Amino acid sequence: MARQGATLMCYWNGRITSGPHGISYEGATPKPIRVSFGITHSELLDKVYGVTGFDKQRCNLKIICRYPASREYIPVPIDDDDSMDIMFDVVRQPTTNCMELYLEREPVCSDNQSNVRALTPIDQQIPREMTTQDMQVDSFLDPGPTDNTVLVLQNQHRSEAIWAGEDPGVLTCRQRLATMMREWQLDHRIRRFVIQSGFYGIYRIGFIQIDWPLITALVERWRQETHTFHFVVGESTVTLQDVAVLLGLQVHGHAVSGNSDLQWDDLCEELLGLRPDRNVLHGSALKLSWLRANFQRPPQDADESTLQCYARAYILGLMGGVLFTDKSGADVQLIFLPLLRDFSHVKQFSWGSAALAHLYRELCRASKMGASEIAGPLILLQLWAWERMCIGRPEKFGARMQDPIVPDDEDTSNIAPVVDGTTIDGEQQPVDPLGCKWRFPVIRRDNPQRALIFYRDQLDQQTDEQMTWQPYTSERIASLPDICIRDQHVWQTIAPLVCFDIVEWHQPDRVLRQFGLHQAIPVHCDTEVKLHAIDRRGRHHYDWQAYHGRYIQLWEAREENIATGEPEGHTMHYHDPYMEWYRSITRRLITPLTQRPHMRIQPSSGMTHLLVQSLTTIHSQCTTTLGALTSQSATRALTDIQIMCTRVLEMIGETRHLEAKPSPAKLIHEEGEPLQAPLPSLDKAPSFRGRGRGKQRGKGRRMQSLRSASSPRSSPPLVVLLPTDPQRGNDLEEPAYPDKEEIATPAESVPNQPVAEPMHILEDEKEVEVAATPPTEPMDMLESIKEMETTQTLLQETSKGGLSELAELELPYEDRPKKKKKLRNL
Repeated sequence: MARQGATLMCYWNGRITSGPHGISYEGATPKPIRVSFGITHSELLDKVYGVTGFDKQRCNLKIICRYPASREYIPVPIDDDDSMDIMFDVVRQPTTNCMELYLEREPVCSDNQSNVRALTPIDQQIPREMTTQDMQVDSFLDPGPTDNTVLVLQNQHRSEAIWAGEDPGVLTCRQRLATMMREWQLDHRIRRFVIQSGFYGIYRIGFIQIDWPLITALVERWRQETHTFHFVVGESTVTLQDVAVLLGLQVHGHAVSGNSDLQWDDLCEELLGLRPDRNVLHGSALKLSWLRANFQRPPQDADESTLQCYARAYILGLMGGVLFTDKSGADVQLIFLPLLRDFSHVKQFSWGSAALAHLYRELCRASKMGASEIAGPLILLQLWAWERMCIGRPEKFGARMQDPIVPDDEDTSNIAPVVDGTTIDGEQQPVDPLGCKWRFPVIRRDNPQRALIFYRDQLDQQTDEQMTWQPYTSERIASLPDICIRDQHVWQTIAPLVCFDIVEWHQPDRVLRQFGLHQAIPVHCDTEVKLHAIDRRGRHHYDWQAYHGRYIQLWEAREENIATGEPEGHTMHYHDPYMEWYRSITRRLITPLTQRPHMRIQPSSGMTHLLVQSLTTIHSQCTTTLGALTSQSATRALTDIQIMCTRVLEMIGETRHLEAKPSPAKLIHEEGEPLQAPLPSLDKAPSFRGRGRGKQRGKGRRMQSLRSASSPRSSPPLVVLLPTDPQRGNDLEEPAYPDKEEIATPAESVPNQPVAEPMHILEDEKEVEVAATPPTEPMDMLESIKEMETTQTLLQETSKGGLSELAELELPYEDRPKKKKKLRNL
């Protein structure tokens, strides 16, 4: 039966490379889509946009087909229906199962029309000569860094794709300890070899479920330029101290390195006592399932040499399942097996620094665009996060009694804590490392679904109280085994961490607060990112000890380069020189401000950030303006504040709070020139009669707007065009602004008058009622001062011997001469 459709493998977020067989695509995982042969080019584009999640408004997709030519693959653009027919001619061949499509993004070309933003009612109110260039609020959209001298790889970072609306989602975390701990129990006869080699703490921690969203949220803040996590409160990272205290691994010793040019099947027969088949051994990668199947339980009459073989196999299982996991999903690397030859020398190697180097390398790879999975000692990263941060930390169930350790058929799902003095078969057992405390059952009340968007949002608005810089107190350290605390003198070393082909720099000088020291602005560091291009692919016969000889020498001299600082006596201030510098070089936000997912959890960090920054700027600008108050500066400051607030409300989707577009009007300029000015919204309001005003009850309605203008709860003053008498001229001058000390308080100027009423004015000799806005909450201090100044001046003019223009306008036109005497007595 003829096929009716084809499979297209889509690649993006990578790059096209050329090789001996033509073009190929690197740095991305394919996404298959199924299409029919009758699909058009526009329909294919819609399908591709849906798969990739790209926004049509922001970018155009260019589709390139990997077309087979005579001797190699060539790029063929797919830009119309004819080119799609050419592509499908190949797919219809019986020998072709699918076709590869490479997707390249191109920014949408913006013309003059697309750059014009629709004016909001508030924008139309602002005079052109009173607007500034770009308000400071526009800089709030930039999540950082403003100084690009440190994070030079930001354009390749995972956070850049997230901010552009291309969220790659949760990383796949590779760890295979659950199967091992369930199917491979530790025999009591090989326990002493595991203890002697220094890996007993890893076994005691056992299986802890990895929180994939939490690991992903941490990866989004990892920076390969500094080997630290860039949190809101400062830099932090996993150090040698964390490895020793949490896992109980040796951190002071020889570098874990050696020669990889070995016959691996012969090595297995020598040190494991069994030669693996070719189907389970690929290069230096050995199937973990083969180890579990052949080394479950030693024979009853096993001698010392046989027990050591079984112990090596079990330690390899711990390495492949916890410490040095890879993305294969089922293998362990035999490069570590030669280092387990002599159990009396196994502890001479720095297994802790090797595991930390592996974690650093995996974090650096996973933080790049296009990464979809992460391996390495993720249990170390999760324990570190639980110890130092409240975000993502689960709660323990109530303490419960557990069975003691038994020598035979030990059940790893019910491990009791080992305290000093516990013995098995007459041998004293080492005390558990600190990470074992998380073996208890836990409960998650915060974020029970463990959603990535929740962790990301919480880290975006992290506070100092949510970060524990020194979780390892002296009391906790005193209760730990010797292997956890004996190497404290190298915890703060600045040195390269080595694990065969992996070399990563340890930079504790950037996280001195984790050691109780004051963090100053660190010196520039070079983590030598070029080392990430070196791995064992194509280098299976390298002697890595010689290849990385320079870095191994630096590691051997680790005690000579220790990071130091002054003791930290208090919490670092927000405006500390380090924090001021750090906020300029870091990536502040990960969650896009416009993200509105259809989930129960809605991110709020972006809106919080905008509002805090806006209010801070408003407060600073008002403080500066009030120091030297003039008419011109006050007007300009208030205009800037208005534009700022408008744009912030637009960005967070709260424009419904803006007032409607008012009717246009003119102001009387002090030189007599008309000037357009912003007006508040004039919604029609009902008339209110004064209450408790006795004989003045009827008369007060017409003067209420004048009196209520000085009330602290009144609305902004109405700006109207006053009619001029051609015979008298325009004798209404702009009121002078007195000093702040001369301004009367609202209580002194006018009695309690909380209700604003319509004001009657004359326009073209006709009486028109203009409604005042109802009372609102107290306004900005600067606006209140200007209102009181204007009101005080008008009241002074009204109380003089003659009537002012405004007083006359408050009376019916035909009654002005008759009411003049009564109003003079007010």
